[in-house]
Amino acid sequence: MKFLSFVILFVARWSQFRNHGTSHFCVVDADRNAVSMTTTVNFPFGSRVLSPSTGILINNGMGDFSAPTEISPDMLPPALANFIRPNKRPLSSMAPLIITKVYQLVGVIAGSGGMKIIPTVAQAFLNHFVSGMEPIAAVQHPRIYHKVIPNVVSYENLTCINGVDIEFAEETKIFLRDKGHQLQPMSGGAVVQFVVQTLQEPIEMGRKFRQDSYILRGKLTVVSDPRKDGTPASL
Repeated sequence: MKFLSFVILFVARWSQFRNHGTSHFCVVDADRNAVSMTTTVNFPFGSRVLSPSTGILINNGMGDFSAPTEISPDMLPPALANFIRPNKRPLSSMAPLIITKVYQLVGVIAGSGGMKIIPTVAQAFLNHFVSGMEPIAAVQHPRIYHKVIPNVVSYENLTCINGVDIEFAEETKIFLRDKGHQLQPMSGGAVVQFVVQTLQEPIEMGRKFRQDSYILRGKLTVVSDPRKDGTPASL
């Protein structure tokens, strides 16, 4: 009975049972200050240790180190450069980015999803800033993933919670097969959050006429990845 009472109090006060590992959010304020923040307990329930004073679930970031006799949860062999040593940080796939152009904000992006974060952020970034896709198309565009080990190209084939279908183009799959790649469909990858500012005419800030005395206040476009049913918000 005492244990049951503790569980009820824990759920009501902390609601940690709905935690699923990594989250990311991008924030841009009226003055175009920006934050790109990734937070994680590393895996569901983290280290499975709960702080008795705060109710915070402790992360298991030590699991990101390599151990000589263990294969990682992501099915990678141990890497000597990632062995535990004093004053070292473990390997991380977090990739929070704030993108500027001539000292002005043009974008904020990053994501969650373990080892798939880096290719996910890279593809969304290239889709918009190089290929010229609209922000929502850049985020929703089907992605591919390759961990090198095993030597397989995974491609997305899924229906999001909101009903959006994401499927890699057949002609692209044919192109990759012709190059000798082994393909494998996957039902979900990493997710990104993306804020884009469309630049406008500068506004002078202060008395000094300098390039860095201007702040561009353009149109903000905010996209939350439908793969995780995220929702943009504004105040």
